[in-house]
Amino acid sequence: MAVKNNRRTLVTKRILKESLLQLMEEKPISKISIKEICEISEMSRSTFYLHYQDQFELLKDIENEVLEKSFEALKDVGSDFNTIESIEAFLNYVKSNKETFGVLFCQADTEDFQNAIIKKVEAHVMESIPDIEQTPHDRYIFTFIMQGSMSVLRSWIKTDFDMPLPELANLIFNCCHNINTTAM
Repeated sequence: MAVKNNRRTLVTKRILKESLLQLMEEKPISKISIKEICEISEMSRSTFYLHYQDQFELLKDIENEVLEKSFEALKDVGSDFNTIESIEAFLNYVKSNKETFGVLFCQADTEDFQNAIIKKVEAHVMESIPDIEQTPHDRYIFTFIMQGSMSVLRSWIKTDFDMPLPELANLIFNCCHNINTTAM
């Protein structure tokens, strides 16, 4: 495995990631071979194996990078996740990375990533609002809100962002707020 994070290594990894995402738009990761990734990336198998053990490790690297950058985008807003501003910031990040999110949010192969992003949001919410109760009732409401929000995001991506970003942010915010208020 290559351990250096020099410019050449970073460029190589980026190209491999883009190649895998391109292939995943057409078929599940379990049907993608290293040979196909190498053909699209125009790299040798030895170059691939210098950086990754297999396509699953490459996907995991993509997922980790997206998780990290998603939360960096939200930190730039400087507010909690429960504001329209933070929802807009996240939606903007999703839209500007539509190919990546099209794969990571819309395919069954990436369910682990979808669950990881939900867990990370949940951890941040718990950190931001420490006095929030952890009753089963509250956990179910949170699960409902998060799964509903993920479904809305999937639809938005699949329809090529047919609703304006500010309008969708308001819709998500109001739905979440109304569910939380009504369920109490």
